[in-house]
Amino acid sequence: MTAEPWRRVQQHPELAAGEIHVWRVRLDTPVTGESPLSADELQRAQRLRDIQKRNHFIAGRAALRDLLGEYTGTEPRELQFVYGPHGKPSLRDNPLRFNFSNSGEVALLAVASDREVGVDIEYRDRSIRVEPLAAHIFTNAEAAAFRQLPESKRHAALLAAWTRKEAYLKALGTGFSLSLNSFSVAVPVDEEPAVLELGDSPETMSSWKFVPLVPHPEYIATLTAPDTGWSVRRFDGN
Repeated sequence: MTAEPWRRVQQHPELAAGEIHVWRVRLDTPVTGESPLSADELQRAQRLRDIQKRNHFIAGRAALRDLLGEYTGTEPRELQFVYGPHGKPSLRDNPLRFNFSNSGEVALLAVASDREVGVDIEYRDRSIRVEPLAAHIFTNAEAAAFRQLPESKRHAALLAAWTRKEAYLKALGTGFSLSLNSFSVAVPVDEEPAVLELGDSPETMSSWKFVPLVPHPEYIATLTAPDTGWSVRRFDGN
């Protein structure tokens, strides 16, 4: 997979119809100046006993607020979030769609003006026990495709499929009310990402587009949204 460049920009880009912007954010960069976080977010941060996780949470929420503030013309700390029945956040009184995902020291924010969007990032953790996790998230069809792969490719294929599944669920806004093994995706890394089958339904999701992302050599990610007539612009948020 060829890594597309992540652009550092001096002026905040305009979000056009038919575009999805994805921002890469490093969470190991300390937040300087006055915090844009709400009182509730600061309380959530203080409840995290692990200092690194606390700092990552603060950096992630600050970046989320700063970037969404730029898109909406709102002071970051004035942004108000509302949450769907399964926890998907949106902005109060603003149609902008977004999705945020973090793993380790890297986060991604996907933003769109005219469609729901989902993004998922995972660290390429070499200590993952591949077979038990595959048994937990794969359908029978996926498991059969997975077993056909050489062992050397199974770790990458598992993570690719995982990000495809989670990005899709996040775009739908269902959370884990829809289980990861209730639908099938393409398993091999080099196969065109897609949702192939939903449960007992033979319906294929050709109306969804999946884009693999390479935010860092040690991470793997997938972006997805309905319809196919949209493009991606990648930005470096630090």
